[in-house]
Amino acid sequence: MPKPSLRKVYLIRHTTPKVEKGFIYGQTDLDVTPSFGQELQEIQEVVPHHATLPLYSSPLTRCRKLAEALKGEKPLKFDERIKEMNFGDWEMTRWDALDPEQKNHWLRNIESIAPPNGESNTDLKNRSVHFWEELQQKKYEEVGLVTHYGIIQSLLCHLLHIPMAKSHRLDLGYGAVIQVNIREDEFFKIKFLR
Repeated sequence: MPKPSLRKVYLIRHTTPKVEKGFIYGQTDLDVTPSFGQELQEIQEVVPHHATLPLYSSPLTRCRKLAEALKGEKPLKFDERIKEMNFGDWEMTRWDALDPEQKNHWLRNIESIAPPNGESNTDLKNRSVHFWEELQQKKYEEVGLVTHYGIIQSLLCHLLHIPMAKSHRLDLGYGAVIQVNIREDEFFKIKFLR
């Protein structure tokens, strides 16, 4: 069986979403703020060959708009597996409005406990890793993923062997760009570009 040819992956977080601070918005389909143009330009400077880079994107508007703006002549594919975490009944609720006992129970068991009618961090990691493993078998030498904080966090935890319970230590701002370099021995080198 031939070895996968993928050597470089750009993990690109969406730009600033149009939502008031303090709200839980996971899979809620939000638009972007007027700062989109400036953030897009900064991402394009960090990934100057963006127009020739095959892209996969979350179908949510905040990712789709960025992916469509970055897209050149190469294909753009949307995949449900790289959508943000589903917070279920907590979607579009303020963090400070949650029942403190329920929120603290979730925070103490963040890998295995899901918000009501939502998914756990383990569920999120499993679907993002499933996507990643499938991506490794594609014929690309390099590819870009336009996605969300939770997906990027999950993939970095997987690649760096960090428990999901410690994933909050990864600080990934809106428009973050992380370059993952892959060697033949499956050694990963992570570079934070923006």
